[in-house]
Amino acid sequence: MDKYLKQHEEKIALALLAGVKGFDWQKLKEYHLTRIMFMQHERMIHLMVTLAFAIMLFMTLGIMFAYPRVEILLMLILLGALLVPYIFYYYSLENGVQRWYKLADEIDLKLRKKKS
Repeated sequence: MDKYLKQHEEKIALALLAGVKGFDWQKLKEYHLTRIMFMQHERMIHLMVTLAFAIMLFMTLGIMFAYPRVEILLMLILLGALLVPYIFYYYSLENGVQRWYKLADEIDLKLRKKKS
């Protein structure tokens, strides 16, 4: 996913830097906003998955305090090992989409300049 985020960012950044006269900024904006919508959906799904794993981790922690057993400890370790990569992935996804919002703002600036 990081590769996809960066490739799209580079494509949009190149278009912004090139600033070719007569470029269809509206079409670029529509394309970019469509990609943002896809990533917002991806971000929402991964937020739900991350929260589900966090809830399971804390429930298992509570069970571990009530009924200390090795099996429950192993489950706690497994959930923690799965939760950490999800958090890092969601963090990366969130930051990528935030960068895309800034690119959308830059496209808007180009559109306003074109209209004036």
